[in-house]
Amino acid sequence: MHTEILSRMSLFEGCDPEALYQLLREAPNSLRTYKEGEFIARQGDVCRSLFILIKGHVRTQMENAEGKQLTIDWIKAPDILAPAFIYASENRFPVNVEATELCEVLVMDRARFEEFMHAQPAVMRNFIATISDRSLFLSRKLNEFALQSLKSRLLNYLKMHGGIHNQQEVAFILGVARPSLARALSELIAEGKVTMSGKQVILHSAD
Repeated sequence: MHTEILSRMSLFEGCDPEALYQLLREAPNSLRTYKEGEFIARQGDVCRSLFILIKGHVRTQMENAEGKQLTIDWIKAPDILAPAFIYASENRFPVNVEATELCEVLVMDRARFEEFMHAQPAVMRNFIATISDRSLFLSRKLNEFALQSLKSRLLNYLKMHGGIHNQQEVAFILGVARPSLARALSELIAEGKVTMSGKQVILHSAD
């Protein structure tokens, strides 16, 4: 069953199905289950294994010393968790990884996976592409937070998601306090760029 799930991932595209089956059967693997609200990894934990989300949905967040949190991404199975840090010189999780529903995670020995990539060049290329795509995503995220105003970030969020149903959750995602988000929303409403229907915020059709 796990072979079928993994074969749908871009990471294993072009991989020999029999070799993938052997990897799952022979490698030091473990399958872990996490309930909603449990942490799969904590920011700063050493990342010594390949973590593959087989089932479920997770949220990744950065947290500073004062407890302020910033949502970085939402990841849906099947996908690999923190691929850019598995073989890093400082291989620690850069974020908290929290299950937002019942999740299953396949944990695989990184040394065995490295051997597998050498034997399956297509997987090596896919892994490099995955790391490159994540780096691109993070660079865009950094640009968004470093160079754009809160109102611009909020408009981008609305363009991507169509609206806001939970302001507290969006405040987490944008890395701001709820009152700051409310002020930015009020300004956008005054400018006619968004409308509010009940508690739901909707991007104005003209935009």
